[in-house]
Amino acid sequence: MTTFFDHEGRPIIPTAAMEDQLTQVASAIEAEYHGMGLHSFTRFGKSTLAEFICVYHAWQRVAYVAKHLDLRAVGSGEGAVFDWFLTQIGVRTVARQGSDQKLERIVSNVQMQLQPTGARRFMPIFDDANLLEADAFNHICTIDKALYKNGVSFFGIFLFQDGHTSGKKEGINTLMVPPQIRSRYLTRYHRMHGIRGPDDLYVFLQRFEDEVEHAAGAGVSLPRHLAPRIYEGEFRMCNESARIWEEGCIQRVAARRSQFDDWPMKATSLIAYFLSTRVICSPGFSGLTPEHIGAAVRFSDLALYNAESGEVVFSEDL
Repeated sequence: MTTFFDHEGRPIIPTAAMEDQLTQVASAIEAEYHGMGLHSFTRFGKSTLAEFICVYHAWQRVAYVAKHLDLRAVGSGEGAVFDWFLTQIGVRTVARQGSDQKLERIVSNVQMQLQPTGARRFMPIFDDANLLEADAFNHICTIDKALYKNGVSFFGIFLFQDGHTSGKKEGINTLMVPPQIRSRYLTRYHRMHGIRGPDDLYVFLQRFEDEVEHAAGAGVSLPRHLAPRIYEGEFRMCNESARIWEEGCIQRVAARRSQFDDWPMKATSLIAYFLSTRVICSPGFSGLTPEHIGAAVRFSDLALYNAESGEVVFSEDL
């Protein structure tokens, strides 16, 4: 049982959609682009995908080093972008240093970080790429070109949040960048999916209960840890995927939401967590009832989530 964990020690459950997204990234690399954009609504697992790419490397035949970058502190001037980039790769900035010197430090430090793995590909992941000013892309391109001259292949993954709002008034899908920037990084547009139906839900639940450790070194998943007796028999949560999906759609329609929207990864995780920690481990449990499933969906706030706005109407705790 090989499980990868995020920076907070939580297990990462690879979804069918995440696998599709890795295939899309691999295709863009093969086509010799230097980057690509992935778009989704909030809570669909952008940051989880970023952390997964940083720790799970088997999807690429060529070795790489990935860095998950936080754009909340990025500026738009060349020196500011270079300072930000240095900080994001773990290098302390130096006051009163010129842009050329900063760029040299970026190249040398990236090379040092690639050296132990023998990799020649550097893969920065720009989370919340909506926060990038158009000019910042030009400075990222400067970094890209400097690395290329020194034998490093650069591939940037730009994670955009659709429906994002901030004081900068981003127009994400109409971002005005020069043609050379668009053709280098943003020619390929892909939507990040959530849980798209009962089949995707089955994959998620099956991995949650059979393949993903609940803690590093545990050797067992959370539901199997909490309800070992149940798993001696034929019960599997994943076999109830169709019923769970149907109940989720019923509750969304009742809340005047679209039943055809993808489910956010966050809500799906909460459904699995609720069933594991409050239902299947309870004394006398023998199978999921409609009441169990209904309570799990309500706990997840799935029906109250509006993907387009990211709005959640808060409910009472269960």
